[in-house]
Order: sequence, then C-alpha cells, then structure tokens
Amino acid sequence: MIDDRAGQEPGYTERLWPGPTVWILAVGMIGALAIAYASAVGPVAGWIVALVGAAGAGLLIARSAVRILVTEDGLRAGRAFLEWEFAGRVLALDADQARTARGPQGDPSAHLLLRPGVGPGAVVLELRDPEDPHHTWLIASRHPRQLASAIESARGRLSP
Repeated sequence: MIDDRAGQEPGYTERLWPGPTVWILAVGMIGALAIAYASAVGPVAGWIVALVGAAGAGLLIARSAVRILVTEDGLRAGRAFLEWEFAGRVLALDADQARTARGPQGDPSAHLLLRPGVGPGAVVLELRDPEDPHHTWLIASRHPRQLASAIESARGRLSP
C-alpha cells in the first residue's frame, strides 16, 4: 500500500521481494504436489493443482513483499511509519556491519524490518522519540546507500 497522503511523490521506494530460494522452494513444492495429484487422479487434476498452487503461492509471496517508502512526511517501512521529527542520524551498513547489527551485539530494542534473501546491506536509523520503546530502526535494503541518502535528503527539507 502506497502512502498517498496529499498526493505527494515518494522520494525513494523499494519493494523487498523474497530471494530466489523462496521462489525455487515454492515451485518445487507445487510441482511435487501437482505430480502426485496427476499420478493419483489424472493429468487434469495435476494441472488444476499446479495452476491453483501457483496462483496461491504468487499471491502469498506478493503479500509478503514489504515496501520501503521515503516521502515528505516520513519513512514507511512495511506497516510502520516514522515522522521526520522523530528521526535521528541514519547510517548505511555494509554486509559486515549489518550482520553485527542483526546479531547479539546489535541493539536489542531496535525495530527490525529484515527479509531473507534481500541482500547483505541495511540501514540503521536512530529515533529521537523518548516515548518510543525502540531506540533505532534496522531496515534491510538492496540499496542501503540510496535509502540512507533519500532519508537524509527528505529530512533536510524540513523547516526548523
């Protein structure tokens, strides 16, 4: 769902689709099930199972692909929304830094938006809201430098 408040254009958008492993597993499981039905009931049943299974898997995978959206109003990461007034420093993380941030040395209070197969990069964003239980947001991204740059750019347009 795109944040279309006030008809504004997003400064950055990214959709976190699952990696190839998820697609391969879905095709393999649907194929095996279709073959089993085709052997037991007949080829028509196998094709029906394959088509219905492919449609269902495609729908589930599409619904699980979250969107990251940077707009004038704030940052939307999946279902979460952060207004710029509560955003602090932002840092693009490389593979090693992201692994450390996701592991036991990372911030245990961080709001995490991680998806398998997205890639090794991530962005960490500090929060300035004293009432928020999360001190940071850790967001997986295929393009962490561009996301961090878009966040900095959007925050820079704020009037003090």
